[in-house]
Amino acid sequence: MTFLRFLAFLVIFNTHLFAELKPGSIIVDARAEKLVNSILVRLCKSSKLLFVPRIYFVVDKSINAFATDEAKIFIHTGLIIKFKNVKQLIAVLAHELGHITGGHMHRMNTEMKGATAASIIGTLLGGAAALAGGGMEALLAGSMLGQSAAMGTFASFSRTHEKEADAAGFRMMQEASLSTEGFIETFELFKKMNSFGEIPYLQTHPSDQDRINAFIHYRNAHPDTGSIPEEWEQEFQIIQAIFMANLNKVSEVERFYYQKSAPAAHIARAIIYARKGQYKEAFKKLDVLLQESPDNPYLHEMYGQFLLESGNAKAAVTHFRKAVHFSPDALSIRLLYAQALYTDSNDNAQEALDQLNRITQDDPDNVMAWLLKVGAYRKLGQQGFADLAQAEAAMRMGDRQLATSRANRAKKSDNPKIKEQATMLLEDPRLSAGEE
Repeated sequence: MTFLRFLAFLVIFNTHLFAELKPGSIIVDARAEKLVNSILVRLCKSSKLLFVPRIYFVVDKSINAFATDEAKIFIHTGLIIKFKNVKQLIAVLAHELGHITGGHMHRMNTEMKGATAASIIGTLLGGAAALAGGGMEALLAGSMLGQSAAMGTFASFSRTHEKEADAAGFRMMQEASLSTEGFIETFELFKKMNSFGEIPYLQTHPSDQDRINAFIHYRNAHPDTGSIPEEWEQEFQIIQAIFMANLNKVSEVERFYYQKSAPAAHIARAIIYARKGQYKEAFKKLDVLLQESPDNPYLHEMYGQFLLESGNAKAAVTHFRKAVHFSPDALSIRLLYAQALYTDSNDNAQEALDQLNRITQDDPDNVMAWLLKVGAYRKLGQQGFADLAQAEAAMRMGDRQLATSRANRAKKSDNPKIKEQATMLLEDPRLSAGEE
C-alpha cells in the first residue's frame, strides 16, 4: 500500500472496525491519558521521580499492565474494562512505578532487551482504525506487540522484584495521601477471576493470596488515611464506558448499561448508536450532554468524530476546533482536528499542516502526524517537504530503505532548508547503514 493510499484510508473512519482491532493494537485516548497522567503525576511527585512515564493502551482482554526500561507503561484495555473502580487502577500504576523506581527492567532476560517501546511502536503498520469517542485517534495494529509484549512477557519479573514493586507502590500511594485499599481489592479480583492463568504471568509472581496478606500486613503496620479524588472515580467510569462501548460486543454493552442513567451510560449509548450507523440518535445523546457541559472538550471531540465518520467533515471541523480550544495539550484531539481539516477541503491544507507541525514538535515519533503531513505538503505543492515527512514516517516505522530514498530525493531540492533537513535526517543513527 503506498503512503498516499494509506493516508487516504486513514481519513475514512469506519465504526464497524472497532471490535475488529486485533489484540496488540495500540489505541490513544485523550480522556484516559489525562486521568492516568493525573494519577502518575501525583504518584511520581510522592516518590521524587523527576519524570512521568508515558502511557499506551493495548487492545487485550486480559487484566494486565507492564513497564519498559524506557519508562513507558502499557495498559491492557481489559484492565480498564474489568476493574470496578479507579482505586484498582491506581494500585496497578503504583506497582508499575515500583518496577521503574526499582530498576527492574534492566534485569530482564536478554531475549527481551530488543523489545523496547520504540521498537514496539515502530512496527505498528498492520492496518488502521479510528475508535469513536473519547479521543481515540487513528491507530495502527502492531503484530509484534500482539505476539509478545501484549501477552505479558514484559511482566516476567522475579518474585523478589514483584514484592519490591508491591511495597514501593504501597509506600508511594501513602506518601501521595491516596487510599491503598485498591491494592487489596485488585488482588482479591485477580484471585476471584484467576485472570492471569491464561498467560505466564503467575509463573514468576507471588500468589494472589500471599500478596493480599502482605498488603494487609502493610496497612496494619502503617495505617493510612488517604482518599481518592471523587473526580477521578467519575472520569474512570466514563473512560470505562468508552472502552467498553468501542471494544465489546454491542449486545454486551447494551445489557451492561440497561436502564442506567449515569453520564457514562449515556456516552456508551451514543457510541453504540454510532457503531450501528444511527448517527441521528447518537447526536441527540451528545446534544443533551453538551447542554450540561458545553466546555467539555471530549464531548466536542466525540461529536466531531461522529460527524467525520458520517461524512460531514465541515461540521466536524467546528467541533474539533472547540475541542482543541478547551484542551490544547491533547495531541490526539489535535490530530483528529488536522484530519478533519485535511478531509474537508484543499483550502484547509495549511491550517491542517500548522496543527500537524505542533504535534510533531511535541511528539516527534507520532507516525500518523508525519503521514498526514505528506498529504498536506503535496496539497500545497511542496514536494520537497513531503519527501522529508515521508522519510520521517518511514524511519519511525523501521523502513530504512524508503526513508533513505526519500531523504536523498529531498536533498536534491533547490531549497536550502530542505537540503539541510535532509542532510541531518540522513545522518540520524536510525538510518545509518551500520546500525544493528
